Amino acid sequence: MLGFFKDIISGGAAKLVEATGKAIDSIVTSDEERLALKLEMQKEINGMELAQIEAGLLKEVELTDRHANDMKSDSWLSKNVRPMVLIFLTVTLMGLAYSTIFSLDTEDVVLLQPWITLLTTLLMTVYTFYFGSRGLEKAISMVQQRKEKRDAIESVKQPLKDKPPVG
Repeated sequence: MLGFFKDIISGGAAKLVEATGKAIDSIVTSDEERLALKLEMQKEINGMELAQIEAGLLKEVELTDRHANDMKSDSWLSKNVRPMVLIFLTVTLMGLAYSTIFSLDTEDVVLLQPWITLLTTLLMTVYTFYFGSRGLEKAISMVQQRKEKRDAIESVKQPLKDKPPVG
């Protein structure tokens, strides 16, 4: 789901960069100024995309923390509500699928279609929560490693920027 939003944002950002680039080309006369402005805009857009990805990952981490807190609880219901929802949705959807194939008339199947769509969406959400968490953990570690590398590169670049030119 995060990829879907990223595609929307990235597509919009690319169009924004292109439109702004055309505006800059019409206003700025020097190639150096034009390149500097385009690079600065691209940095801002990349920062925005990174912030959106980090916000999405933070949301997923908070959901995982909520699940961990439920497991620490003394209540049987709080520990088992998510597995029970998973089982209920799976059994219900399978029952509806079976009935649409083997026992219901065509007219009755049409009436069930909105419910099947709803249950399918809910089931995908629950499955993603349960079975997608490992992928999320990998993504979080990759973003953290990327940030650490970027910080290390910036720490090396900073002394070079502060050093006066030779000659």
